[in-house]
Amino acid sequence: MKTVMIGKRLRLIYNPNAGRRKLTGQLDTVIRIFQESGYEVCVHRASSPENIEYIASQSTDVERLVIAGGDGSIHLVVNGLLKISAEKRPTLGILPVGTANDLAFALRLPKSIPEACKVIAKGKTFEMDTGKLNDRYFVNVASAGLLTDVSQKVDIRVKNTIGQLAYFLKGIETLPSFRPFRVEFEYDGQQYSEDVVLFMVANGLSVGGLRQLVPKASLTDGKLDVLMVPSAGWPETIRLLLSVLSGEKVENEKIKEFQTASELTIRTDRPISSDLDGESGPESTWRIKIGPKISVFY
Repeated sequence: MKTVMIGKRLRLIYNPNAGRRKLTGQLDTVIRIFQESGYEVCVHRASSPENIEYIASQSTDVERLVIAGGDGSIHLVVNGLLKISAEKRPTLGILPVGTANDLAFALRLPKSIPEACKVIAKGKTFEMDTGKLNDRYFVNVASAGLLTDVSQKVDIRVKNTIGQLAYFLKGIETLPSFRPFRVEFEYDGQQYSEDVVLFMVANGLSVGGLRQLVPKASLTDGKLDVLMVPSAGWPETIRLLLSVLSGEKVENEKIKEFQTASELTIRTDRPISSDLDGESGPESTWRIKIGPKISVFY
């Protein structure tokens, strides 16, 4: 019989609907790996998005908090953890069982759940940047405009059946009814005012499963990457969007892109909804800046 030394406390929160219910059939394996690595494991099955954030915000009684879910679930956990003081905040572990898994890609986490458990068990950590839009934090991206709220509108059953393809199909569906909007802000001593179809502030290098969208972005540089696609008539606008999605935007002068560590105040010509890591965010006006760092296993 193998002797297990229990010393560290770990809470596992899992989203039962994430990624074709990928975790549910491997839950016993996950618990076994953590227990054999010396963790006392407490398992919490999330009943709602609000429940994920709440449980994370109350996790001052554990040293490790593991979320099994996609980027939306990670977003909720991070917002919960950042309600805890830095001295009492547990280290974040991730089991990537969502659709896009952008943060897991940036962290180079294995797709295999048992292997991702072993990453956490090894205990290697780093301090990860977060972004903040008004009073909400984000890890990968804060965005507004065309295609940005697609993940909120895709039915969970469709997403679990056809994966990322569901995002693109829903995005095409929104094209005919979309109206460009004007953004105004000051940066580096200059005033910007432009009609755009897409406004994006990225922290991670992958957004919505698009791995080359913000190739210069870093989770540790203390900067946010801003990207804007202007409105230029639909044929040209679609061409610009395709250049962004294909990662060829560096060759197009019309697409504005810059890095900043400064706070930005973004005003729009009408109330515009935002999307934070695939979850619904505040309407404009937006105050965007770098948030606190958070300790993550990788």
